[in-house]
Amino acid sequence: MLNRLKTAYKEKLGNTDRILYELGLVALGMGIAAVLLYFITGINVLRLKYPCLFNKLTHLCCPGCGGTRSFRALLEGDIVRSLYDYPPLLYGVIVYIVFMLRCFLHVHFGVRKSRDGAVVKYIYIFVVLMLIQWVVKLVAQLCFGYHWFYGSEVSMGTVLVDNFLCLG
Repeated sequence: MLNRLKTAYKEKLGNTDRILYELGLVALGMGIAAVLLYFITGINVLRLKYPCLFNKLTHLCCPGCGGTRSFRALLEGDIVRSLYDYPPLLYGVIVYIVFMLRCFLHVHFGVRKSRDGAVVKYIYIFVVLMLIQWVVKLVAQLCFGYHWFYGSEVSMGTVLVDNFLCLG
């Protein structure tokens, strides 16, 4: 039965959609594993702190800065906080859910879906949103001394010296 399911979606989805659908299934599996890990061991992977190499080296926010905090806030139901920390995340989650449901319904129930690769334009929109929010965060940090990842104002002189004069 499992082999039949594997061949069913490979035959019904185009190359691009098949690859994205498989990546989506991997992401779903990782999410399920994280939930099981939490219920079995009590370890909450969203509470773990991972250092950002880009931030450590440059003291600037990276294009993905705030993504984990935003996802955590979204899971807690705090949509406003999620949008504040990383605006593209909510858009990305909605695109992911719609894409995965449409592929699932197409493969298993024959429901019509858009042409192969149509979701790529939504991925491009996500990348543009990510770059826009990154520029906004960089302007806030470099021009006004506001650091999203610290949540407070830091001396602009320190940022300039550390980052651009390589004295830090």
